[in-house]
Amino acid sequence: MNAMIPRPTDISRPFWEGLREQRILIPHCQRCSGWVFYPRRHCTHCASHDLAWTPVSGAATLCSFTIARVPTLPGFAGPEPQNLAIVTFSEGFNMNSALTGVAPEDMCIDMPLRPVFDVMDDAGHTRLLFTSA
Repeated sequence: MNAMIPRPTDISRPFWEGLREQRILIPHCQRCSGWVFYPRRHCTHCASHDLAWTPVSGAATLCSFTIARVPTLPGFAGPEPQNLAIVTFSEGFNMNSALTGVAPEDMCIDMPLRPVFDVMDDAGHTRLLFTSA
């Protein structure tokens, strides 16, 4: 697979830099303790701008999934289908991702997952995938 390289924005840069260091950093509201993903300038729970990039464990469960046998974009074309997933982190927020190293027939809702830091190129661009825990 020739995955597309992410283009960090000012708002998302800490997330992508964290992945390069094999850490998952998520904005956490200092006012209401809500997790904010995808990254934004304000809390989606209370509208506060007092957000801090906070490490999370990466422990998650499979909330939902689909097997895309036709690539969603040309950059994701490969011999295997895309195992697209919505994962629920133990901290309580959801993230869109993909599963790796899991056969479609072995996927089931609520299965425990762990993060996989997929380094995509020599420059260290990294994406976050998940596999069975």
